Amino acid sequence: MKEKKIKVGGVALFNGILFNSKYRQAIVQRKENNDISCRTYEYSKDKNILNKIPILRGILGLSSQINNATPEFLNSANEKKSFKLSTAFLYLILIVVCVSIPIIISIFLPKEYRSIGEFVIFIIEFLAYLLMLKSTDELDELFSYHGAEHKLVNAYENLNVCDITLENVKKQSRFHKRCGGNFIVYFIILASLSFFINIDNLLIKDIVLIAVTILNVGIAYEIVTILSLLPKPLDILNAPATLIQYITTKEPTDKQLEVALYSLLASVRKENGIAICEYVKKYVRENLKDKEYDVQDIYSILEYITHIDRNRLFLQKDSILLKISQEIQADKLLNKYYNDKYPLQYITHKQYFYNEEYYVDENVLIPRQDSEVLVEKALEYINNEDIVNIIDLCTGSGALGISIAKNSEKDVNVKLLDISDSALRVANKNINKNGVSDKVSTLKSDLLEEIDESDKYDMIVSNPPYIKTDVIATLQEEVKKEPVLALDGGKNGLDYYIRIIKEAKTILKNNGIIIFEIGYDQLDDIKNIIKENNEFKLLESVKDYGGNDRVVICRFQEK
Repeated sequence: MKEKKIKVGGVALFNGILFNSKYRQAIVQRKENNDISCRTYEYSKDKNILNKIPILRGILGLSSQINNATPEFLNSANEKKSFKLSTAFLYLILIVVCVSIPIIISIFLPKEYRSIGEFVIFIIEFLAYLLMLKSTDELDELFSYHGAEHKLVNAYENLNVCDITLENVKKQSRFHKRCGGNFIVYFIILASLSFFINIDNLLIKDIVLIAVTILNVGIAYEIVTILSLLPKPLDILNAPATLIQYITTKEPTDKQLEVALYSLLASVRKENGIAICEYVKKYVRENLKDKEYDVQDIYSILEYITHIDRNRLFLQKDSILLKISQEIQADKLLNKYYNDKYPLQYITHKQYFYNEEYYVDENVLIPRQDSEVLVEKALEYINNEDIVNIIDLCTGSGALGISIAKNSEKDVNVKLLDISDSALRVANKNINKNGVSDKVSTLKSDLLEEIDESDKYDMIVSNPPYIKTDVIATLQEEVKKEPVLALDGGKNGLDYYIRIIKEAKTILKNNGIIIFEIGYDQLDDIKNIIKENNEFKLLESVKDYGGNDRVVICRFQEK
């Protein structure tokens, strides 16, 4: 069954599209940084009966279009560095001058040739104006957005809304029967014929032409409306006017079509948004047909965007609406997740670790559940021994040190060390987030270089970089999005363990403890490093929840 459609019209901008329907106006633009912005304005539900009167409705419609769209058009021109606002005003002045020239020149012609002279000069000016448009490179992007606007309107009129996808839109024509360009052609024809009004007094003729010009706007609108209603075999009647679209439209890029698609959908939906359940179905249908996915991941990203709990979103998925600006953001982040293999935690900036919530971004490793074994062992030693001062070395997000401080039965002081300023910013954010600023502090340091040797510590915990350099390139795409600085442990993956063992001798108290996280295949190598440093004694090694070697604990004893 064919869907009942409302009427929609658009205006191309220099960096986007403006669509209008009876519900609202939607302006969607692509910014210089490639982000997409969207603004919508609801229309009053009051019906103006004047908009139903033929000819008058065309005049009122043009007036409304100028009032609503012109400011957006000029603003978009001003935002484009290649097309300054002053240039837009120059074109406007040129049009005004062109309308005035025929009447001025006609003063110098014999009375019997004035009308034909005005007619010919006006047509020449219009053709010259078209040639100017065609040769102005700065207008190419505007014309491409104009083509995108037509493709979307054609898709809307020819397809069910659920079938309006980027691939289907690309197949549509960039020409449309109701184009404003067609309106201009018919208006120019009518305006040209108006010069044949036989009035000798030029002042009176000017006044009459102004009145007739306004009338021509309404008549041109009705011509376009009538011709657009004709069946397809009669499209030939509209062909001469459509020729202007070969100049004023160009084939759009996928990015321009994406902008147009958002603008159209924002304007034609009855509600100013799409229900969560419908959005999820739409995204899965258009993007995840042949991919494995977990719907909970989608809801996690929607939770981040809407700031509404994921469980509530799911329970009220039929009633909670996603606004078009949120839909744009959701598409971007879901594409990043599924197409670019970006970790979910970096998208939502959230990771749970040892019963706590941590902020994470691209500057730190994502805390894993296997690392919780290290926290458990640290707490066990803290509760059984006199351990107060602790260093979390190569801290990253600070998850290890903060979890220890927050869950210890004793009052401890934890210092988070990292060489990365960006990582320490994340760690400080997590200190505040978890309310442990009285127990935990940060220090920028290349391993233990910035620690004063007069300060002695009871424990060092560390999840240092331990992946072999030549293995980095073979990691899963998601893992390769994490900072290489926090992954690369050198040729054998052991560089940091060797340095930490050596540097720790100067700052650990006698009987102080080091707790390392290690790679699943590194236990024997770590044991050998400890053995080679006879000030240290191996206490134990611990497996993670998957049965892999994960934690090594050794004790420092002064010789």
